[in-house]
Amino acid sequence: MKGKKTFLADILFNFNLIGLFKRLPLRNKLIVLNYHRIRPQDSPFTTDFDDGVYNLNVDQFNRQIKWLKQNTLILSERELIDCCRDDIFIPPKTSAPCVMITFDDGYRDNYTLAFPILKQYEVPAILFVATQMVNTRQLPWWDVIAYLIKRCSKPVIGFNGQQFPMGDKKSEAIAFFHLLMKKEQYEHTKYLLTDLSDACEVALPASDVQDREILTWEEIREMAETAVAVGSHTHTHRVLATINTSSQKEEMILSKLIIEEHIGRPVLSIAYPVGEPHNITKETAEIAASSGYVLGFTSNTGVNYWKSIERYTVRRIASLLEKVSTVSVLTILPELFTWDSVASFQMRIMEPHPKYADMYYGLGIIQLGQGKIEQAIRSFTEALHFNPGYTEARIKLGLSRAFAGQYKEAEKNFRYLIEKKPSYADVYYYLGIVYAGSKQIPHAVESMEKALKINPAYKDAILKLGILYCQQQRHRLALGMLERAGELDPSDRELRTLVEAGQDIIATHGDASTDLFPLFSSYIGSSDHIDELVKGFITHLSISPNINDIIVIIEKGAFPRNNLEALLHLFEDYRTQFPEYSDIHYTLGILYKKLGHSRDAEACLVESIRLNANYVKARLNLFNLLTEQNRFDEAIEQGYVLERFNLLYPDLYCGLAETCLKLAKYSEAETFARKAVAINPAYPRAQQVLKKITGQIGNG
Repeated sequence: MKGKKTFLADILFNFNLIGLFKRLPLRNKLIVLNYHRIRPQDSPFTTDFDDGVYNLNVDQFNRQIKWLKQNTLILSERELIDCCRDDIFIPPKTSAPCVMITFDDGYRDNYTLAFPILKQYEVPAILFVATQMVNTRQLPWWDVIAYLIKRCSKPVIGFNGQQFPMGDKKSEAIAFFHLLMKKEQYEHTKYLLTDLSDACEVALPASDVQDREILTWEEIREMAETAVAVGSHTHTHRVLATINTSSQKEEMILSKLIIEEHIGRPVLSIAYPVGEPHNITKETAEIAASSGYVLGFTSNTGVNYWKSIERYTVRRIASLLEKVSTVSVLTILPELFTWDSVASFQMRIMEPHPKYADMYYGLGIIQLGQGKIEQAIRSFTEALHFNPGYTEARIKLGLSRAFAGQYKEAEKNFRYLIEKKPSYADVYYYLGIVYAGSKQIPHAVESMEKALKINPAYKDAILKLGILYCQQQRHRLALGMLERAGELDPSDRELRTLVEAGQDIIATHGDASTDLFPLFSSYIGSSDHIDELVKGFITHLSISPNINDIIVIIEKGAFPRNNLEALLHLFEDYRTQFPEYSDIHYTLGILYKKLGHSRDAEACLVESIRLNANYVKARLNLFNLLTEQNRFDEAIEQGYVLERFNLLYPDLYCGLAETCLKLAKYSEAETFARKAVAINPAYPRAQQVLKKITGQIGNG
């Protein structure tokens, strides 16, 4: 997983929670997405040039644009300009989030791959062109650096007195020279490419090789005649902080004149190359204004709040664009979670509870959110060390190991669970995924069939089994799985159409027709090959298939108030849909409590207990809430119920002891305090409470 939000994005998107968030007021934000290059659908895809500028493949881009078209208001350059009155931006009158699409640099795939999709969905965009790249037909410095180092056959290269190992260290060398070009003054790097060519003993890329990667003016003009505005990305794409103010002005004016000459239209916007704040100067915005631009865009700097947009430093987002789920979260819920702060908060609350399985489980969930798979594996392992019967932790451990490619270890986890829970369909499903990932197809089929025997309505298992049957050339069985999935979801018109197409193919060409391969892949994945779909089982696996994970994050996380309020709206809406789901009421209680609404929190916790009398966490939180309000008689009633669960929570017994002490029930207070000490003799709070109680008894 990449980035800190992709994990949460998958949870929200896969469970259709994004649809609930869309009902919130979203008019205060403008999100500008910044793409660079689009990969073809070919798999696997390789390039001689820089890998880092490829955001996603054409299928992913198509799905993102389709989603954005259906769920957001996509603004054009002119529409954004029209929103600005007296240097104040007024949002359009819409309840939908506002989005813009931008492309940087001037690569040909913007025309061949992205442009047809933009036209198909009638979506506006801005194409920011580096004019020297188009005029000279020469690729930019980052591509040339990658080209030279990738093709270098030497074990080590020397450059300016430094040694750079090649082999499997080439990516590190590429990153070093990219950074050098970004931070050094132009005078120090203007000969870097030729010097690096000599050091690598690799010739600069041939002109025809470079030419086919770059847009032509004819293609740019064609795009400009539609809803694609053409803006400037300066002339040479130099990092503006590395050149003086007069050179910056020259870069901006020259590129503007060149573009206007070629497209016959005014150029109104500029995107600063490598435009993070430290790569532009305090004069850059003023220079853009004096050069005749109406808007200036930065790079990878985040979300815009309408009331605070500055005309020449409009923020854009360039990362997290690999999947439609992350784009949806960036659009609907930008900056919802700060995973690092959640992780540090979790570490702090673990300090007094070093042996609590729940704490390690929660930390593992958060580490998955950070994209730290190996750390999550260690945390889930710790949770199981303290509680070997912790089913959710074992499932997460198995899924995480599978995602990390540790198939044998993942298999052991799921086989252990099958021994303990032989009628748990999910475990057979996950085991089937693991077998598919390790190319044990017959075992994968057997596991999926067992999952369906336990739960005949398990749609994901049905579809996965269909792919596996197809991989085994058992096409009639495969088509039967599609038919079965269609019966479960009659509203899925696309699936119904595919079933009819599959029936026609078999009737016309027989079971062995290769036409059935793309049929399956068009519905279940993006590959043209069933083998690729099977390999994709793991990479497309939802590591967190449970809304309870979101609840764990809400319980343990420390968030700004506005984020808590957004979550509150979500779960209020969710409660309307699922009024009998005790977890929803419990989560609302936690959110109300964090927001300081004690009465609402109490009502939600009481309702969650009414729906599930054995809901320990709800009773614990209700007990704590009542004691905080000095309602000790009511609190102790909840405490007595909790005592019957024989929980190994010293904090609970400390709380019960303190509550009994407030009620002058000294004997019961001492009993509870001694129980806390017995659970954890080294726990300072337990010792302090016991000492306080014995002191009170002695004084009495």
